[in-house]
Amino acid sequence: MTANREVGFGPDPVLVGRAAELESLDGAVATVRAGRSVAVEVCGEAGLGKTRILRELARRAAAAGLLVRLGRATQYEQGVPFGLYAEMVEAAGSGPGDAAQPSVPVAVRRMLTQAPEPGAALLLDDVHWADSASLELTEHLIGNPPPVPMLLAVAFRSACPPARLVNAIARLGPAATLIDLPPLDAASLDVLLAGVPRRRRELILRSSLGNPLYIQALSRLDDDELDGLAALARRDPVDDDRLAGSRRSVLAGLAAEITAQQLSVQRVAHIAAVVGDHTTIDLVGHVAGLPMPVVTAAVDQLGRLGLLDADGGRLRYRHPLMRASAYALTGAAWRFEAHTRTAGYLRGRRASRQLVAHHTERSARHGDETAVATLVDAGVAFAHEAPAQAARWLGTALRIMPDAGPRDERRAEVAMWYARALGRSGELARSREVLQRLRRAGGPVQTRAETFGVAVARQLGDFAEAAATLGTQLGRGGLEPVEEAKLHVELAAVDAFREEPTSAVHHAQRALELLDERRSVLVAAALTLRALATLYLGCAGSAREQLAAAVVAVDATGDADLRPYVEIVSPLALVEIQLGNFADADRHLARARRILDGLGPSSASPYLLVMESLVHTRAGRLTRAVRAAEEARTAAERVGSTEMGAMAAAVRLRPVLWTAGPAAALATAGPAVAPVGGDLGSDGPEVVGPPRSRAWWRINRVELALARAVAGDWGGGADLLTEPATPPSRHPPVLVARDLVAAVAAVGRGDHATARQVGERAERRATAAGLPYEIGLARFARAFTAYRMEGPDRATMLAESAAASFAAAGTPMEEALSRHLAGAAYLVAGRYGPGAAALDRAETGYRACGAGWAASVLAEHRATGPARSGRPAGDAALTVREREIAGLATTGLSNKEIATRLYLSPRTIESHLNRVFAKLQVHSRTAMARRLSEAAGDHGPPA
Repeated sequence: MTANREVGFGPDPVLVGRAAELESLDGAVATVRAGRSVAVEVCGEAGLGKTRILRELARRAAAAGLLVRLGRATQYEQGVPFGLYAEMVEAAGSGPGDAAQPSVPVAVRRMLTQAPEPGAALLLDDVHWADSASLELTEHLIGNPPPVPMLLAVAFRSACPPARLVNAIARLGPAATLIDLPPLDAASLDVLLAGVPRRRRELILRSSLGNPLYIQALSRLDDDELDGLAALARRDPVDDDRLAGSRRSVLAGLAAEITAQQLSVQRVAHIAAVVGDHTTIDLVGHVAGLPMPVVTAAVDQLGRLGLLDADGGRLRYRHPLMRASAYALTGAAWRFEAHTRTAGYLRGRRASRQLVAHHTERSARHGDETAVATLVDAGVAFAHEAPAQAARWLGTALRIMPDAGPRDERRAEVAMWYARALGRSGELARSREVLQRLRRAGGPVQTRAETFGVAVARQLGDFAEAAATLGTQLGRGGLEPVEEAKLHVELAAVDAFREEPTSAVHHAQRALELLDERRSVLVAAALTLRALATLYLGCAGSAREQLAAAVVAVDATGDADLRPYVEIVSPLALVEIQLGNFADADRHLARARRILDGLGPSSASPYLLVMESLVHTRAGRLTRAVRAAEEARTAAERVGSTEMGAMAAAVRLRPVLWTAGPAAALATAGPAVAPVGGDLGSDGPEVVGPPRSRAWWRINRVELALARAVAGDWGGGADLLTEPATPPSRHPPVLVARDLVAAVAAVGRGDHATARQVGERAERRATAAGLPYEIGLARFARAFTAYRMEGPDRATMLAESAAASFAAAGTPMEEALSRHLAGAAYLVAGRYGPGAAALDRAETGYRACGAGWAASVLAEHRATGPARSGRPAGDAALTVREREIAGLATTGLSNKEIATRLYLSPRTIESHLNRVFAKLQVHSRTAMARRLSEAAGDHGPPA
């Protein structure tokens, strides 16, 4: 039977079987018209109609008055930076080839921000092929939409979802619309193939798996060929051979359609496949070497076949499978020459750098100076916005560049840019290798290689290497005052990470002596680092005065001057947070984020996001704190910084602890310890573990100890508070937090004398520093100790005092914890009115902060009621060692593992656990854990 020719690759077929999907699109458009942003995710296998759905969304968005902008990634141009946005940026008059134009991220955000009411629709197709710079920008737009309502839709193949975009959309919750396209069913096929005999429709359905594109292609086959494909379906409805067979048949059919044409038509089809979506008729004519009438006739023929669209002067295949089939018909040598001619054509017409570089890279020959110049120009231009692609171009330039000997200054200059691009793209180890070669070679770039090498070493946590390099540069002498001051500022920053505050203060002060007021940004950096180091020295009052001067200097610095030094906002925010100036920290971090919006990927992003997480945690914005910490971890992975990733993990612990509980917090925590010697872990492997800077290593251990103590692992929490033989910390926030956890752990182990002593020491330290938050921590520690060992009256007084201190500090989560403890103590004392009121306030505080787990613990306490004694009810009879072993057993450790940790024999551990079982009147570890949890629940808040 002759194949039906009515269903082919002409205009868009009728959109059938998609009623639910169209309803979702209408809902998304209505959301934007109502003034809210929304993201739409469309996924499905190749040919299911993702592009068709986006076209329908574009039509409906335009009809609703939205500014519609379209972008599409392509299979063979994944190395073109911002390829997903190229056409819309050019349409907006911001071609990236013009150095005077703003960067692509700035141009896109400006275009969306300037959209008239009711808003904008940004529709991005085939994002599974998007380049890394496009993905970075899209992820940023999803998480940080412009100030106008925006509908952002992405379409991708189900088999290769872009994880970063999927995760970003998932975080939007109800502000996201998810569309997973299913195959068409028999009823839909009846509509699509109206007039085709029933048996043939059944063969097409079984062979095509309900895929609309396959349906169109397979409808051209005769019945015998369809019978062969349908036979596979009868073996297994989801047989892999069947899937591959259908796809091969489609591709073979498309290839046959092309090879059946005249040679001129075939050549135009091949050129359009190799050149890509930026193909024009003039370009095809140049590459093909054919007269223009012949080219236009060939384009018209490919259009009649439904393979090629002529859209605004550009030629593009209607579906990626069509382009892939034509591309596969070309040979490697033919493609090389096609790219060569395309690069020459685009270069002569001053096309965008990235397009010229894309074709130049694919046709580069050794010794081709024009190609070298093109690749270097593009690599330098995109080294910051799209460093991965820039590194590839610069690497190719170095490979084809003639070698002029060891003193080849041009090669050294290109290698320096190559190292920068590698470092910014997260290839820190490779960047360091290139920099080390440049440093050994000497010459004019040596100093710049050393300076960038310091930044790379800091990202990797190699602070000793960074300090040694800076010391070497200073030791050479002969520097201008400003250059020397820059080195002192860098050394102050490195010493702050290493928690060597005396040296950090010295370098910051020396920088200030060398600078004048015209260097406001460097002055601001030096003042900030001096304030941080002063706080590390334990002088909170002096740090507060120096912070005030630093804030004045930072606020007086314009955005343009601050941009290269935006990372200084992170230590500034850290001092502000630890001194209780949350509003200033929020303001400065918001400014830094605004500056970074136009910079693309930046090594400053992870550290700034860590600070955002920290200020959100202190201010009781726990959900935002977790999100910022996760963004910091992702940003750290993107720039290849294991150190920043470890810092992100450290600040994530506390908000996850209160929102999801200790098990969730500890489940994602890295190792708790690091090799010690000079810099922590300076010789360790480059894996995400604890931070290698001494300052953050201490913070990480305190946070882990708190999580373990809350989990009832008193011994494990106490173990984390012991320090190796390093200079002791004088940093009040760390010292008081450590004392808090030590007191709680000591109470849990039954060591009441130590708990009382540590709590009193914490209050002395906090009072001397004059820090309300730390005073609240110290009084909470004393209240918890009093509740468990002294009696409820003293506990209520101390807990109420702690709550007042936390309220003054503006930390609602800790205030709620203190109210929880006070309420439990009131109830134990028989004062039910004040107790219920305190618990009500605690619950309100937990809910406001998003502390779901803490609120659930409080609800359990309300249901079971506290013990009527100031002494522990369930575990009072246990000795310190029994309590320690029982706590470890509840974490899932085996007898052998507990024995190894405590330097005891497994038989001794078994004997202790048998006595614990007898005292608690239980017969299993599960029952023991439940009994201990109930006992802990009898004694107040989750601490």
